[in-house]
Amino acid sequence: MSAVWHCTLQRAGPLIKECRSLRPPLGPSGTRQDAADKRQIRKGPHSAVTRTQVDRLELRMALFGYEGTHYTQTYDFAHLPKDYDGVRRYFRAYRARLLRWRNGEPFDWIGCIEGRHGDHRYHIHLVLRDSQFSPAEVRYLWRGGEVDDEPVLRAEGGYRRLAEYFNKERPDGFKIPLGKHPWSCNRSLSQSIPPPLEWDDESNVIEIPDNVLWARRGQTVNDFGAYYYGSWILPKKSGLLF
Repeated sequence: MSAVWHCTLQRAGPLIKECRSLRPPLGPSGTRQDAADKRQIRKGPHSAVTRTQVDRLELRMALFGYEGTHYTQTYDFAHLPKDYDGVRRYFRAYRARLLRWRNGEPFDWIGCIEGRHGDHRYHIHLVLRDSQFSPAEVRYLWRGGEVDDEPVLRAEGGYRRLAEYFNKERPDGFKIPLGKHPWSCNRSLSQSIPPPLEWDDESNVIEIPDNVLWARRGQTVNDFGAYYYGSWILPKKSGLLF
């Protein structure tokens, strides 16, 4: 009898993430190491698709498709808030200004407050959709200091590069206050992520198409099971978006 692999596929914009797992049976785990090996397999497929903060943010960034821009917005000394809560209030007021600029029409955003490294000033990272805001409009509406911009999607790291950066450990000693998340986004963006597809298959092979913009693979195999995962970004003119 062939092994049955449980398959999970998650789509978000041009990003596709797939995992195939041969999960260990439920029951007594034996030694502590046995239990750890089983957990590694059981949790692996979910961490490869949606389990971690990086995975969840990667999906949301992928919803910006090919038109996401990452803005780094810094403060000059005249506008620098005194503390983290002050930055949050300024950020809320800035988003309200963006909304008024669009005459109340909602827009997609992902934001992250970063601490005081370099010249020891707070700053805000913000992802916006190019069809909703131009770089010139963002610079005009910021008013707190300087603004730098770069594309969200890059061939050397896909969407995951920026998702990892937003969730990175801060080397400068800055810590997000207890109960706060390192990043946030508008609710409708999270709600637009389609549900994952799940099915069983006799094969563990994940077929990644040729000529994708970016791809990564990984696997874990031990005495109790295995999982394989792959993720890739389809090119703009592929005609394969779902």
